[in-house]
Amino acid sequence: MSEGMSDAERIRQKRIAKLSAAPPVSQTETSTVATSETPSRNPTPKTTSQTDGAADANPFTQLGLMKSQEQPKPAINITPSQTTPQKRDASDTPRPRSALSSQRETPEEWEHKTLSSVFKITLDSAKTKDAHGNQLQYLEGLRAELEADNAPLLLVTALLDQALVEAAQSPKTKPLDYLLACWKRIARFTRMLKPGQEDGKIAVMREAKRMCMSYCIFAVTIPDMFGHEPTPVSPLVQHLLVDPENDRGICHDFLTEAVSRFEEDESAKTMLVEAVEQLSQQLAAISIDGNYRPYVMALVHLVRYTPLVNALAESPKFLAPQAEARNIESDTLLGPFFKLSPLDPEVAYRYFASQTNDGATRTAQNALRLSLTQHQSVLFDIADRFIKSSKESREKILDWFAMIINSNHRRRAYHTEPKLVSSDGFMVNVTVCLDRLCEPFMDATFSKVNRIEPDYFKRSPRVNIQDDTKINADQKTADAFYGQEAQGSSNFISEVFFLTVAAHHYGIGATISKQTDVGRQQRHTERQLAGFEAQRNNYLNNSAALTIFDQRLATVKKQIEMTRCTVVATEGILMDEIMQGRAMGLMRYVIVWLCRLVSHVEFPKQAMNMPLPEEQPDVFRCLPEYFVENIVDHFKYITRNMPHIISSTQCDEIVMFCIAFLRSSDYIKNPGLKSGFIAILFHGVWPVRNFPRGILGDILNSLPFSNQHLLHALMNFYIECERTGAHGQFYDKFNIRYEIFQVIKCVWGNTVYREQLSKESKVNVEFFVQFVNMLLNDVTFVLDESLTGLTQIHDITKELRDQVAGMTEEEKQQKEEALEAAKGKAKSYMQLTTESLAMLKLFTDALADAFTMPEIVQRLADMLDYNLDSLTGSKSNNLKVENAQHDYKFDPVSLLGDIMSVYLNLSTKPSFHQAVARDGRSYKPANLDRAAAIMARKAAKSSQELARWKKLCENIAAAKEEEEAEEEDLGEIPDEYMDPIMGTLMKDPVTLPTSKNIVDRSTIRQVLLSDPLDPFNRAPLKIEDVVSNDELRIEIQAWIAEKKGKKGVVAGDDAMDLS
Repeated sequence: MSEGMSDAERIRQKRIAKLSAAPPVSQTETSTVATSETPSRNPTPKTTSQTDGAADANPFTQLGLMKSQEQPKPAINITPSQTTPQKRDASDTPRPRSALSSQRETPEEWEHKTLSSVFKITLDSAKTKDAHGNQLQYLEGLRAELEADNAPLLLVTALLDQALVEAAQSPKTKPLDYLLACWKRIARFTRMLKPGQEDGKIAVMREAKRMCMSYCIFAVTIPDMFGHEPTPVSPLVQHLLVDPENDRGICHDFLTEAVSRFEEDESAKTMLVEAVEQLSQQLAAISIDGNYRPYVMALVHLVRYTPLVNALAESPKFLAPQAEARNIESDTLLGPFFKLSPLDPEVAYRYFASQTNDGATRTAQNALRLSLTQHQSVLFDIADRFIKSSKESREKILDWFAMIINSNHRRRAYHTEPKLVSSDGFMVNVTVCLDRLCEPFMDATFSKVNRIEPDYFKRSPRVNIQDDTKINADQKTADAFYGQEAQGSSNFISEVFFLTVAAHHYGIGATISKQTDVGRQQRHTERQLAGFEAQRNNYLNNSAALTIFDQRLATVKKQIEMTRCTVVATEGILMDEIMQGRAMGLMRYVIVWLCRLVSHVEFPKQAMNMPLPEEQPDVFRCLPEYFVENIVDHFKYITRNMPHIISSTQCDEIVMFCIAFLRSSDYIKNPGLKSGFIAILFHGVWPVRNFPRGILGDILNSLPFSNQHLLHALMNFYIECERTGAHGQFYDKFNIRYEIFQVIKCVWGNTVYREQLSKESKVNVEFFVQFVNMLLNDVTFVLDESLTGLTQIHDITKELRDQVAGMTEEEKQQKEEALEAAKGKAKSYMQLTTESLAMLKLFTDALADAFTMPEIVQRLADMLDYNLDSLTGSKSNNLKVENAQHDYKFDPVSLLGDIMSVYLNLSTKPSFHQAVARDGRSYKPANLDRAAAIMARKAAKSSQELARWKKLCENIAAAKEEEEAEEEDLGEIPDEYMDPIMGTLMKDPVTLPTSKNIVDRSTIRQVLLSDPLDPFNRAPLKIEDVVSNDELRIEIQAWIAEKKGKKGVVAGDDAMDLS
């Protein structure tokens, strides 16, 4: 070695040469190596001359150790001065010496003792433990080199390369475990030093710290340096899972130092990013009832460091764009963290399979809810760090959310294969996280709602709506609209708002929809199981078959139990008031934003004008339908299951929203969505605890907007729902109209609504007549179905009782199936019958004139007469069935009383008397008398009502006599004067424009109320298109006058002759 090289340097280079299996290097080669700085994959250019051979011989130069400024070489002191050890505390970290002690101790001696203590190494074979009894590792190789060069046996920072490599190769510990423990001791000791007073010591510790970090990185990225083979899993992973305060954990100082090297040392970044990727990969196999918390807390700890967050966002695993929807939650970096949820069927089964009573189930649900809420808060904190760290990481996390949403459109399909979409738990967690990201801009005054950009979908949006149904536009119209790209980029508020709305549709909204379907499927499966169990007796004589049967039965039972547990778990999560409260806040913002789009006013500060403008904004028409569907689904669920969480202001806004789009129903194409508005109002008026009129009942009665527009909106959709376009539209309309009845009943006590109804009947005559016609259609149908069902029950029951002996088994089975069908029909329609009649009673009481218009009165009279005959006539005995009141809610006295009330409401109208008398099929005076007798016997009507009934019977009888007299006067009516549909004399004939047939105006008006087509050729027809046939009308009037005149003359001659 050269004379100018210090003993320590010569020994260091000799050790390096041995490690690299290369010859010793010259003095010129050592000047740079001795002052190596931070390791880096791209070392800075050398400032001193260095041969290529030297670079090859030095493995640390190849590993990228960075250079530092030249520092003075430590002096060689062969005989260090003796010092008395200072008393230490329980920690194994050395304390700085007192001032007196420091005066007796040279810097070299202090450096030696401190490095020995923090790195737990010694050059003295006899000293194997420190003053605290901690084991020290004897560095035999380093001591031999020092002795060979006659160098002092003192540890200095220049020897740390050799010392750390030798110490970390000990078979007693793993390299990273050893080095991390050293790092912790160095960090603790450094914090005890006083800047300005002990700067020399601080410099020593800084160098020790730097070297320790470099070798930590080597231990992770190049483990073969220490004689260890690389492993599939980074050794850093196990340390990240330990609490940072633990000696084996990764502390704040370590991570701060590591991320500070990112720009100059790619290996430090790679080390941490790969460790997090492997943490994520391991977590993918763990469920929420497993040991998941260390993984989550590790990530929470790591995302505190902005450079690391940015590095993670650049990881290939962060987005994994090729991942299928189901694999996003396992193959992306954050996926496994968001996947954790009790909605996993296996987890739900383990939680709830043993819960056999409601109390235990609720307790388990509460525990799950609390656990998930805490986890969701952690997920939000993680996502928020990506949002706030940098623009790049924010863009990546938004891209990740968008990828999830765009990949899961199938979650709203009618029949979804679970393996093709992300899980419910994953999607719920994503939705909740996005909800919380919206909170900062969703203030109570809507001050930032105008920052939500309507042109978002015209600016290369993250959210893909290409295949989504639009609110009121076909695909061609929407493509043309969005083809006109807007300039600029969308702001953050818009990005998060539109992502969150979409996430609700494919996340929580899809989960709610699935919950309903699964519950229905479960009930069906349970019925099938009962039949399956009944077949067990067939296998009792075959043990092998019985074993197979029992195995399959057990499998089916477990599947049913797992489904039940999943339903219970899902219910527990969806009933989380905090989560639903946040969702309510978002839906409120969506309502306000949509209402401002269509009304052009500052809603809710300003009320919307009704009806909405005739010209619909394209930006509204072309929005995805789920903007409205989310509101409908969410509020339906809330009003049905947890109405108490809705605030009064939210009630006002949802009521106005529903009324506005029912009143201007042409703004929304899908009738199913509009029926959802009815469902919200219906559940909103359903009595709940502390709310006898529901949470919306008082609002509907007091809100001026509701007072003015509700009734028209309800009547409008009552008419419109006749044709919903769904395959079950015929039956859907009865459910919708039943819900409309309940809302009307809730507000009927308010005189404002009765006045509104009276106004509608006079101002919008055609509209009102159409509504009444639909009401009569419904009452007629449901009454007929109910009574027919009861008759069938009576007849079949009698057959089975009296003739069962003569039936074959097949005939008996057919009769029993027919009986069950009749029971189902009677039960389902009887409730509709009761509600429909109740509504007819209310309306005829308030608007007798409207119900006796020519287009209405005859149909109404015919319907009443027919059902009165069914209840009091000769066939009434066929309605007698067992347990009628309990099983079918059939109360014949109450039903008869309601029908009689409608008669009485119209009892003062001559046109009604004439219509009843004109009913040649069902009008029978005996039925009227019998009805009065029943009411008197059952005390179901007061004496005043019975007196009015008697007067009505007399008026009808008089009208009947007058009708018969007129028929006798007219005699045979010419065919050309007869209405071809009703078979009666026309009074106001009109010609139909396309078929050219002539009918009475009242007849064709009545036909068009139910079917807007020409009854003769099925061509579209409106009442305003018919042509008055004045010539024929005058001819008929003349004929009538002539007939009556002749009858008068004959009557006069007869009178004279009799006198």
